Amino acid sequence: MMYNADQSGKNRSFSLTTLSAAIAVTTAMSSAAYAAEIEEVVVTAQKRAENLQDVPIAISAFTGDSMKAMGVKNLTDLGKFTPGVEMNNDTPLQPTYSVRGIETGDFTVGSDPAVAVYVDGVYTGRGAGAEIPLADIERVEVLKGPQGTLFGRNATGGAIHVISKKPQAENTAELNLTAGNYGRMSTDLLLNSELADNLYGRFTASTNRRDSFAENLANDFEVGNIDTQTYRASLLWEPTPDTEVLWRAEYGVMDQGSALRTSIVPSLQAEAGGTDVFGDYALDTPTIEDRDSWGTSLSVVHDFDNFTFTSITAYRGFEAHLQQDEDGTANPDYMFGSANFDDQTQFSREFRLNGVTDTLKWTLGASYSREELEHTADAYFTAGSLESFAVYEGVKAQVEALGLDLTTTEVEEMAYQQRQAMIAGGLEGAAVSTFLYDLMVQSGQADALLASLGAPAGITASMLNREQMAAQLMAGITPWVMADTPWNESVLNTGDYRSAAIYGDATWSLTDKMDLTIGARYTADEKDFSIVSSYQNTLPIALAGGLVDIMAPDGSVMMQMPLPAVPSCDNAVAPPCIPAERFGMAFNNNGIADLSQDLSDSWSDLSGRIVLDYRWNDDVMTFVSLADGFKAGGFNSFSAAPGIDPSFDQEGVTNLEIGLKSSLFDNAVRFNASVFAYDYKNLQQLDLVGAPIPNYYLRNADAEGRGAEFEVQWAATDSLFIAGNYSFLDTEYTRYQIIEAIGETEEEHSRVGQPRVGTPENKFNLMAEYTWELAAGGDVVLRGDYNWTDERVGSISDPARVIPDYQLMNLRAGWNSASDRYSAALWVQNVTDEEIAGGYGGTGAAIGASPAWRFMPRMYGADFTVRF
Repeated sequence: MMYNADQSGKNRSFSLTTLSAAIAVTTAMSSAAYAAEIEEVVVTAQKRAENLQDVPIAISAFTGDSMKAMGVKNLTDLGKFTPGVEMNNDTPLQPTYSVRGIETGDFTVGSDPAVAVYVDGVYTGRGAGAEIPLADIERVEVLKGPQGTLFGRNATGGAIHVISKKPQAENTAELNLTAGNYGRMSTDLLLNSELADNLYGRFTASTNRRDSFAENLANDFEVGNIDTQTYRASLLWEPTPDTEVLWRAEYGVMDQGSALRTSIVPSLQAEAGGTDVFGDYALDTPTIEDRDSWGTSLSVVHDFDNFTFTSITAYRGFEAHLQQDEDGTANPDYMFGSANFDDQTQFSREFRLNGVTDTLKWTLGASYSREELEHTADAYFTAGSLESFAVYEGVKAQVEALGLDLTTTEVEEMAYQQRQAMIAGGLEGAAVSTFLYDLMVQSGQADALLASLGAPAGITASMLNREQMAAQLMAGITPWVMADTPWNESVLNTGDYRSAAIYGDATWSLTDKMDLTIGARYTADEKDFSIVSSYQNTLPIALAGGLVDIMAPDGSVMMQMPLPAVPSCDNAVAPPCIPAERFGMAFNNNGIADLSQDLSDSWSDLSGRIVLDYRWNDDVMTFVSLADGFKAGGFNSFSAAPGIDPSFDQEGVTNLEIGLKSSLFDNAVRFNASVFAYDYKNLQQLDLVGAPIPNYYLRNADAEGRGAEFEVQWAATDSLFIAGNYSFLDTEYTRYQIIEAIGETEEEHSRVGQPRVGTPENKFNLMAEYTWELAAGGDVVLRGDYNWTDERVGSISDPARVIPDYQLMNLRAGWNSASDRYSAALWVQNVTDEEIAGGYGGTGAAIGASPAWRFMPRMYGADFTVRF
């Protein structure tokens, strides 16, 4: 088995001298004799079965047994143990996978993931369909760096390959039961049968349920609970000794509460009875994570005399509904909920030829895929939410004007106090009224209104007293805000994506110790995309009536102008009235009230890799590789604005890596190391930016990364196994696209020189496992896993919000019967009950109600397995 972890080292540098010394030491130790031995791990990262230690690629591989011992249930769990990898996700329907700091933090559907996830050789195009339960899994391979040459879809960051167990030529059954705190109940039923001499079947049924780990103080719905069901079936047919036909199918149901996100604004926490990110919560938007997913694939493998032919045909899809409370409170003045509805299907086909001779190993492949999707994003507010937004924008402007050095949370707290003071002073609605009047002046609507009211020639809205005009508008706005009038918005995206590629990879044995690998891939992507969004709400514009000052350029009052009292047409029985103003908050589109765009674009690229590996002896191998990767461009899913291209450029990564793989002391010690550096061009990053109305825009930027990863495994005795790994990762932006059309400036908004979000510099894992053989047969296994992760930037919108370093410890004690029919275990995860924040910010930050989410508290339970 293999264990890996991701570490990074602060303000340290790694040179080739480090690796040279490691090569010298490991070569000298490789011939020493030892008793215990580490189990071999076979991977298919190069589309052929090979010992992990013989593959010149940085890979972290985890067997199904090792993942069970670690308490890993999904890919997000696996990220904590994997060097150079971060999978800090609070919802399985919007996951982000980061490999060596390369990721796509885009929860919309206009772009593709930078880290490709494959299930049994089939690419999963959307993150919402990639996060699956890891039950009855043979192994998971995490390949780091560009992986376009050998996999059916290119990926700039890496590839994660989940391989389920095949049917076997035996009749077996297995039942796994898990019970734990917070109502945890899980079951896995595994059935394998030899149906005929050359036909075998396998079936898996899994359920996983858990209650929330905190209490909702405001409403009776549950948040952060788990409820999933997964069913898998497979048939393996071997019509001839040279032919294998494997059919797989899966169906999954998810019906649970979504992520628990709690406000970090002190006063919002206090008013709900003392909520806390690490305690109870108070939410008003019911959270939902519903998903029906399905997939089927047919793999045909036939061995000819000189090569092997492989065909994989697959069809997958899912329907999902994700609803979240974005503000983390139950305060109706901050009500902000969101919902995403997805309907996605994808078809893929891949053909591959593999051959091996005495001096050459080669692969040729071609692939095609088509993805069709429909995505609807909804946003739920109240008129009170808009008032809170306007107050927050005003406070931010005041803080900036005064040059105050305050944290985002402090500014949000000031905005809350200002909001309460305005309510107490009878000024409810004043902020929206001021905000609205400014927009009307900028757009020319205020001048048109004055002209319709018969204002004297030469008098413009910019000449009127701003505070008095805001007070005039409060006639319609104040009762609307005080009623917490519902405000819902929606945007619809559709996509039709096609991708085709041809690729080849060949390894030549230059000598009996040196191999040269060259691979190339040509990829062509075409995408059709649409955005449909309209302002679905109106602002009630009315005038209270009375005298308004007309101001001179020096600020003095020149004269006064009378304004009539005019109601809004929303409330008026008959004219005269002022038509209500259509408006968009979440999907403002820079003032475009009705947006309907049909977009098309295409991207293509030739990428590849070159690898030189040298085997110093039977136990030590080093390699140097240069690889580049490509990811197609895409489209801004939510917003459009004059001067902003609706599509964005393709990504490109060039990665240089030097690695060492060694098995020492008769395979009792395994030591692997890798140092790397990459240049990341046109990375695609989604940001919530813009003023006065923030919108989501996907920008391009450039970044650099460098790092090192080390892994040691030691079979100290036949009973004691110890493993550890460490990784260093240093990333920074080298170019940051400034979106001038929304008012950004290089001086204020550039992040050049700053680290990438969510990437710790250091990460360290340590594992120890001890096995006692019992006199009566069977054994007892004690295992401990320890993880330490360095601090990291925890918010895309605010780089100053940093998640402190943290540590996690898991313990497990297991028993296996002499016959191997029964197994039982007791386990504890997060033994010390560490309070660890997973991330800050989110869309609630737009209205001054930033939330945060946490890692799981202490979890404990028991496993029981019986085999038939």
